[in-house]
Amino acid sequence: LWSGRQHIFGRVGSMIVTAAAHPTSIRAILFDLDDTLIDHTSAAHNAAAAWARELGLPGDQTDRWFAIERQHFAAYERGECTHQQQRRNRVRDFLGDFSLDDAATDALFARFLTLYEQHWRAFPDAVPALTRALEAGLQVGILTNGATELQQRKLERTGLDISGVQLLTSTDLGAAKPNPECYERALAVMGITAHETIMVGDSFPNDVEGARAVGITAFHLVRGHSSDDLYSLPSLDLLPF
Repeated sequence: LWSGRQHIFGRVGSMIVTAAAHPTSIRAILFDLDDTLIDHTSAAHNAAAAWARELGLPGDQTDRWFAIERQHFAAYERGECTHQQQRRNRVRDFLGDFSLDDAATDALFARFLTLYEQHWRAFPDAVPALTRALEAGLQVGILTNGATELQQRKLERTGLDISGVQLLTSTDLGAAKPNPECYERALAVMGITAHETIMVGDSFPNDVEGARAVGITAFHLVRGHSSDDLYSLPSLDLLPF
């Protein structure tokens, strides 16, 4: 039996057997990055607070920044703007200055990113989960809705740039989660099929519903929260391998 969720899964050779007794040969696992492997929310919260103070904005602006981020990043995920455009739109919206040109917004966002990078931390279970997956003989990918250069830097800065782990970004793939094309292109790059793959992430719409829509078995990571849902995990330590 595999450790962690032994009441759900057994192992026979390279086969995962579920309680429903439907064996599936699993060859690969995809991890989300932000708020799955890396504590994005804490880093962004600290960065937004410091940035707002530098900009002279009154009071606590972090909730407003996160609301703006959700609005514009969702537009990017729907394919309504580019990744760079959503960054610029967030800055203009946050400052309430829609006359800012692209160069000015890019410079302002670069300062936010500098502050954001200072607070990057991997969750304690991230490296062990990636290592265990590799040792189990699985292909391992990190599928993220982000810019390649930034996400690669996160891996390098947090100790997640591990040999054998493949970074797959929405900017490289030309589609973002939960768009089925994002998953289909990621599978094609890795040379695997949906039914051979597990996905795990913190976003139910992006990482769970999006993955399941193309036939991938998906686990919802809800840190610190136990659930009767067999496919909801409080920690990466409980992944079935």
